[in-house]
Amino acid sequence: MTYEDGVIRPDAINIQELINRYINDFLISGKLIDENGLAVGSGGNLSIRVPGGMLITSTGSLLNNLNLDEIVFVTFADRDSVYFIGSKKPSSEAINHWTIYQEMPNVKAISHVNVGPKDSKNIITTAEEIPYGTIELGYDVVVLLKRVDVVMLKNHGVIAIGQNLIEATNLLVESADKNKPYIFGPLNPINS
Repeated sequence: MTYEDGVIRPDAINIQELINRYINDFLISGKLIDENGLAVGSGGNLSIRVPGGMLITSTGSLLNNLNLDEIVFVTFADRDSVYFIGSKKPSSEAINHWTIYQEMPNVKAISHVNVGPKDSKNIITTAEEIPYGTIELGYDVVVLLKRVDVVMLKNHGVIAIGQNLIEATNLLVESADKNKPYIFGPLNPINS
């Protein structure tokens, strides 16, 4: 159905069905990140584009031990707010993920951890350190992701995109170095 804002959205979305359909991808990806030593506390996030929005890990979730209630359905995000359905808040980087999906319609999944890149991979880095959880970081990284599938966010971590979450996470695992953890930088909190 086409709405007043010109966006086509499905008439009805069964969020639990979407979560059930993709939970194994989230669980496998979280385990891959953990098994490769890339899980730094609750740092990192995973998302999948779905009809009507995206599924994303909740803020503070441990990627190696995800529960169903830690997968949040985001219906819309803009510079100031993230609109979501779930018992927990979405990742503080939901705006970044949303911006990537809006600017890059072919991207189906995003995987991110708060460690640096492997030296051997020569990964492109964003030019400036931009606070995470902002639309500005989303736009900054999109410019690079239109050329490559994995990018270093300056002083923040590695992000990878793919056609599915396992693909994005495998690329992330190949590119990130567990010996280069990052301390969290400035944060723009999600308004709810």
